[in-house]
Amino acid sequence: MSPVSIFINPRTGILRGGWRVLFFVFIMLLPYLLLRRLSGGSRPAEAAAPAIILDFSPEAILGLVIEVVWLLFVSWLCLKILERLDLRTLGVTFYRGWWRDVWLGCAIAAAMVIIMVMIQILGGGTRLMLSPMLWKSADGSRVIDWIGLLLLLGRVGRALLFFIFAAAFEELLCRGYPFQTLLRSASAIVPILLLSLIFGLLHLENPNATPFGITNTILAGVWLSIAYLKTRGLWFPTALHFTWNWVMGVFFGLPVSGIKTSAGSSVFLGTSESPVWLTGGSYGCEGGAAATVVLLIATAIIWRARWLKSPEPESEGLTNPESQIET
Repeated sequence: MSPVSIFINPRTGILRGGWRVLFFVFIMLLPYLLLRRLSGGSRPAEAAAPAIILDFSPEAILGLVIEVVWLLFVSWLCLKILERLDLRTLGVTFYRGWWRDVWLGCAIAAAMVIIMVMIQILGGGTRLMLSPMLWKSADGSRVIDWIGLLLLLGRVGRALLFFIFAAAFEELLCRGYPFQTLLRSASAIVPILLLSLIFGLLHLENPNATPFGITNTILAGVWLSIAYLKTRGLWFPTALHFTWNWVMGVFFGLPVSGIKTSAGSSVFLGTSESPVWLTGGSYGCEGGAAATVVLLIATAIIWRARWLKSPEPESEGLTNPESQIET
C-alpha cells in the first residue's frame, strides 16, 4: 500500500471516509477555536457549568439557528469539495414525501412518550398536574385564566422552536454528514454504533446523568439512525427527535436528559419519583426502564415498517458512482 492510499481511495480517487469526518469536525470547530484564540484560550468560570434550566429565550433560539446554518454550510462544503456531491445528498431538501416524514415522526414520537409516561404512572413513579397558569380563583371556584393561558401558549411556542432547532443541530451532527459519509465508506453498522456512542457521550455532562441514562441515550441514537436509514432523509429523525423532547419536557413537564424547563413553560407539571429504575429520577424518562422498552420496540417497528421508504435516487440526485464502500 502506497503512502498516498492511506488518505486517498485509489478506486474512487477521493479522500477516505475517516479523513473526511476529521476534516468536517475541524471546519465545524474552527469558529470555536478562533474565538478561544482571540479570548486568550480562556473562558469565564460560569460558562463551564452546565445549564440546568431551559428558558427558551429568543437569544437561545437565535444561537441555535446560527449553529444549524453553520453546520449546513460545513456539510455543503465537505460534500462539494471532498465527494463532488450536492446538498440534496444530505436529505434536508424538500424531496417528495418530506412532509409525510415530518408528520409521521411527530406522531410516532408523541405516541412513544405518552406510552412511556403511562407506564411510569402505572408504576407509581410519575404524577401529573395541570399548570397553575391555566386556572385562577373567582367567587370561590376555579376558572380558566385566559391571560395565563396566552402566556403559556407563547412559552410553549418558543419552546417548540427551541427544540426544533436543537434537534436539527444534533441530527446534522450525528446523522448528517459524518454519519452519511461513513455510510458511503463502510458497512452501516460502523456509523450506527460510532455516531450513536458519540450521541450518548455528548450527554455525559448533563445534570444528573447516570450510566443507565447514557445507555438509553445511545439506544436513542440507534433509533434515530435507523429512522434515517429507512427514509434517507433527515426530516423523519429530526421530527422524532424534537417531538420526543418537546412532548416530554414541555407537555408533561419532565426533565429532558437531566435538563428541566423553566417555570411556567409546560402544560403539565410532572414528577419522576421512585421507582427511579423505571422513571429515571432527576435525569428524566430517558434514565429509566420505561424508555428502554419503548425505544427498543419503536426501533424494531421502524426498521420493519414497509410504509417508510427513501426518496427516489434518480429524481433526487442522491447517487454518486464515485462514493462506494471502500476496501
